[in-house]
Amino acid sequence: MKTKSNSHPSRAGFSLLELTVTMSMLAIISTASMALVRTSYTAWNRHDDDHTQRREALSLQRHLSRHIRQAISVMEISASSDVSGNMSLLMSSGEIYVWDHNATTNQVLFGIDTATSVLATDIDELSFTAYGADGSTEVTDVGLVHAITPTATYVLARPTGTATYTTSCQSWLRSW
Repeated sequence: MKTKSNSHPSRAGFSLLELTVTMSMLAIISTASMALVRTSYTAWNRHDDDHTQRREALSLQRHLSRHIRQAISVMEISASSDVSGNMSLLMSSGEIYVWDHNATTNQVLFGIDTATSVLATDIDELSFTAYGADGSTEVTDVGLVHAITPTATYVLARPTGTATYTTSCQSWLRSW
C-alpha cells in the first residue's frame, strides 16, 4: 500500500498576520475601555464635588434656621446688600451666637461671642435679610427684627463654565 505524502506540513501556530490583526483589535478595545473608564471617573468626581457643595449650603441653611428659631433677639445683623454678611443672636441661655462669612476663603465661621470655627466651606456669598413683624417689610433696626432670611450662594464648576446656585429660608425668631 502506497501512502500519500503530504506536501504541506500541518501548522502548529499563528501566522504573523493573524497575530498583528489580533493585537490591533485588542489595542483598540483597550483604548476605548480606558477612555470610557476615565470619562466615568471624571463624571463621578464632578458629581461628588457638586453633592458636597450642595450639602454644605443646605447644612448651613438648616443650622442657621434652627438657631434663628431658638433666638430671643438679634444683637447685630449686616445689611441685606452685604454679600459677605455677619449676624449675632442672643440665645435663651444668655450666650451670643455669631456667624461671619469670610469672602477671602469662602468659609462661614461660627462661634459663641466670636466666630472662630469653620461651619461651612465653598460658600461664595452669604447675606442676611431682616424682616419686621409682618414678615415682608425689611428692617434695619435690630429691635424690630422678627424674621430673618439667610441667603447662601455657591458656584459649581461645569465643563462649559460655572453655574451659580442660591439657597435661602425665612425663619422667625422664637420671641415673636
